Amino acid sequence: MTQRCGYCAIMGRPNAGKSSLLNTLVGQKIVGVSAKPNTTRNRILGIRMEDNAQLLFLDTPGIHRSHKKLTLNSLMNREAWSVLADADMILYVIDVQDVGNAEDINFLRNVVKESKGRVLVCLNKCDKLKKVELRLAEERLLGIMAMIREELPPEAAAHLDDRHPWLISAKRKESLTELVAAIVEGLPEGPWLYPDDDLTDRPQKFVCAELIREQAFRHLGAELPYQLAVRVDTMEFAPTIVRIEAYIVVSRQAHRGIVLGKNGQKIKEIGMEARQNLELHFQNKVYLGLEVIVDEDWVNDPISIADYAELDPKDD
Repeated sequence: MTQRCGYCAIMGRPNAGKSSLLNTLVGQKIVGVSAKPNTTRNRILGIRMEDNAQLLFLDTPGIHRSHKKLTLNSLMNREAWSVLADADMILYVIDVQDVGNAEDINFLRNVVKESKGRVLVCLNKCDKLKKVELRLAEERLLGIMAMIREELPPEAAAHLDDRHPWLISAKRKESLTELVAAIVEGLPEGPWLYPDDDLTDRPQKFVCAELIREQAFRHLGAELPYQLAVRVDTMEFAPTIVRIEAYIVVSRQAHRGIVLGKNGQKIKEIGMEARQNLELHFQNKVYLGLEVIVDEDWVNDPISIADYAELDPKDD
């Protein structure tokens, strides 16, 4: 059988469910997920084998209006848009409960305009709506897609997939069967770029940091997570246990107390749930040591951002 291989970027606004979709498509959690927007900071590769095809999914930070005061936000935006140069196709993910958002429409229009391949629009979290509500959301999105086709030059408008939006629930793999088949159909012919048992190109330290940061996002307040990073310092593998030492990095001394919590209770909760996810990941017992450190205003320091968030501050 002819081999196929290609890059499929997952794009959309913050909290549309892109990272959940990547984890489900890959079949294992390789990126952190939380209800808070902007959990993903990097372009992350997830690999799926489907018969004779190797699907290379690129998860991206949520596209948002850049916050001029935060160097981190601007670099996350650049990371998201950079995938258009590499992607053979785009999955643009829209929260079914937020169809018609003006910012979302503008981002979708620009993605279609700049894409070099097909753009498949996915309505995510469809399990959260009743059938009548879902049908109305789909009809509204169809109107938006028709409007975008009319506004763009024909050669750009042709990138927008002319089928109906894909109705999915990122956490339910059975809802993705037809979407995966459509992706395979659109991939170019060519040899596989990675071993067929790889799940990502990221090192284990990166995946571990993502799983720890996920729990920090889940347990902490609305503002603090955006100025929080996780760096895994050491990993040691033994037959019966994996030992991990990691730092939770915050940008203010006052934030350190928030992460620790009263009598250290908050950091214990974060560590316990992170350890459980790490044990699922490694299929082995895990010892996790966490320490909270302060690096003042690291979110505005390009060198610290490169170290903690693994975002390159240099221009491409």
